[in-house]
Amino acid sequence: MSDPPSEPLQHPEHPGHPEEPGAPSAEHHHPIPATRRRRVIVWSIAVVIVALVSAALFIRLPYYTLSPGSSRATEPLITVQNAPTYDTEGSVDFLTVSLRQATAAELLVAWVDPAVEVESRDDLFGRQTEAENHQINVRMMSDSKDAATYQALTRLGYTVPSSGTGAVVATVQAGGPAEGVLTPSDVIVAVGATPVTMNNELIAAIGASTPGVPVELTVEKYDGSGRRVVTVTIGARPGDPAKGYLGVTSFTRDLTFDFPVTVGIDSGAVSGPSAGLAFTLGLLDVLSPGSLTGGQHIAATGTMDLNGVVGPVGGVHQKVVAARRAGATLMLVPSNELEEARRYAGSLRVEPADTLDDALAVLTTIGGGDDVLPPAPVAGSRP
Repeated sequence: MSDPPSEPLQHPEHPGHPEEPGAPSAEHHHPIPATRRRRVIVWSIAVVIVALVSAALFIRLPYYTLSPGSSRATEPLITVQNAPTYDTEGSVDFLTVSLRQATAAELLVAWVDPAVEVESRDDLFGRQTEAENHQINVRMMSDSKDAATYQALTRLGYTVPSSGTGAVVATVQAGGPAEGVLTPSDVIVAVGATPVTMNNELIAAIGASTPGVPVELTVEKYDGSGRRVVTVTIGARPGDPAKGYLGVTSFTRDLTFDFPVTVGIDSGAVSGPSAGLAFTLGLLDVLSPGSLTGGQHIAATGTMDLNGVVGPVGGVHQKVVAARRAGATLMLVPSNELEEARRYAGSLRVEPADTLDDALAVLTTIGGGDDVLPPAPVAGSRP
């Protein structure tokens, strides 16, 4: 009896195909299964999506979003020594803009949110670094508090000696007379033959200049080095074309005051000069027995100089939205920003104020302002 014929050896994964001696192993020729290929493709797409989403959420671009910030009452932030203070109804709010370096996702949100605007880094900072810009804005906030204190105390009859060493250029208006001639941190120490030690002296000298006429400015670096003479053709001041216009914002270098009253204003981490008008009104409210606001909730924005002039600020669109959201019933803005402010005001009443006197006159219409302040002094010092 013979054994039954043996079956040929078969490859375990490929039945029916005998393994030939010396032939390459069949396992080196296996195609990748379709399910595995699909998993690789899906994972690759997922990795790309995660990378793109992460970039959109976390990578900061050279653009900044400007959105409505806070609306804060000034009166609770003010402390006074050596003078009587008074509780008051109503409030004067100062307004802020939230500035944030944007991601792609935040730019997309800004595109659909009418209250948010986008500015490039170059438009915001020019040739300054962010640190330099911040340093200047911190100094401008400090100077705005001093100017507010000076204006409030002198309006109430105090004599306040002051001094400085020149007018520091903070910003240069695009397309303005000084563009390409002056840069931020330049210090103007003379207009023609007229020395400039205080910012208000620069404003007065430029305002007295004839539009269209070249004027020599003596300029130096902030540290006092590199003195030079530059020539600027004076422009016409917007809203008052008979007066000269330089197209810069500025503050006094080494500004010092001999205040007869000690005033503190807690602005927190906010920087920049745009709260000058609000601080001035808030301080007058604290130092006066009546309600400067007629008991109402008002908001104000604008710089304040030592002559009582209110200057323009940025971000009026966002500040109006902040004031409206906070429930203000009246907002004061520089006149050259009035049209933009009213465009976004809704039912909020917005009025122009180019000087402290303008602001007080508006407040008299709601039962405050000049009507609750003592008469402006002619001369002398308040006891």
